[in-house]
Amino acid sequence: MSSALVQQVSATEQEQLQNYIHLFSTIFLYWDYLLTLSDEFRYFWKRPVGVSTVLFFLNRYLTMLGDIVVTISLFSTRLTESRYDRCYQIYLLRTYGFSSCPPFPLFHEILLGVAQLIVCILLAIRIYALYHGSKHVLAVVLSALGIMLTVSIFAIFFSRSEESETLVGGLEIMDGFDFKCHTKLSFFPSVQEAGAWEALFLYDVMLFGMILYKTYQTHHELRPLRIPLVDIIIRDGSLYFGVMALANAVNISTFYYPLPYARGTLSTFASSMSITMMSRLMLNLHKVADSGLHTLPITTVQGPLSTFNASPKENLRGINVMSGTLESYESEGSDTTYSVVE
Repeated sequence: MSSALVQQVSATEQEQLQNYIHLFSTIFLYWDYLLTLSDEFRYFWKRPVGVSTVLFFLNRYLTMLGDIVVTISLFSTRLTESRYDRCYQIYLLRTYGFSSCPPFPLFHEILLGVAQLIVCILLAIRIYALYHGSKHVLAVVLSALGIMLTVSIFAIFFSRSEESETLVGGLEIMDGFDFKCHTKLSFFPSVQEAGAWEALFLYDVMLFGMILYKTYQTHHELRPLRIPLVDIIIRDGSLYFGVMALANAVNISTFYYPLPYARGTLSTFASSMSITMMSRLMLNLHKVADSGLHTLPITTVQGPLSTFNASPKENLRGINVMSGTLESYESEGSDTTYSVVE
């Protein structure tokens, strides 16, 4: 077996792997969308439209619609090419041994970049709310976001990627060839493109650390209510931040694979995971407060009747207990009374 044939078989296998991972990521995104569609209708469609709502819909639907185009490009470009384009592709292939792929890979990269930018903005808004609108925190987060954007734009538009088109089984079918578009990344462009995801990972880790610190601080303040730390982690969004960062870290590792077609294959999965976690976080926040992302730390706490027990004369700040054993409580230094609604 010739080395050229072995390389072609290996490339085809890598392209199939790329297809399967993309399909899994897309199905995962649509599956979670169907699971949460009723909550979306209840907490977003039936409420006044605000900035948070617009960002939610952009986060939710931009990638869902864009993935349709990407999926078509990975499995067949016949639906997107005119007869003239197909004749030109076949001419190039038969004459020069190559064909020009439509700009689907660039479209995919831009789609991923815009989707992640929306997620980053939503995360920044959430951190800003958790820190009670601190201008210093906002300045730090926006500075980090600006640096991340600069690195990402450079990585996307200045890295060189080679595009390859393959034949189905290497044979002509029906009225011609069935072209598919897959991205082949050589090592150095792959490392350069990984820089965009690494910048995003550092941004995620920074925000994850900030929200963990705030979660610990909130748990310390709420010791009189004996609220489990896990409840606060889920409530404030620490869990969602952590899952996003983990998915991104796994994706970054693929850019250093030795196989050129396998590099960056988890980008769609990492993006789908971030979009899903962000949607879940916003839905969870809107369940307990109309302010959504702007909800302050534990402005509303939910739990079983046996969850919350507070001793008298304990300091308690900014808490409205929705369920528990506490019937009434007056915080020291204020006239605020906290009551249980069972």
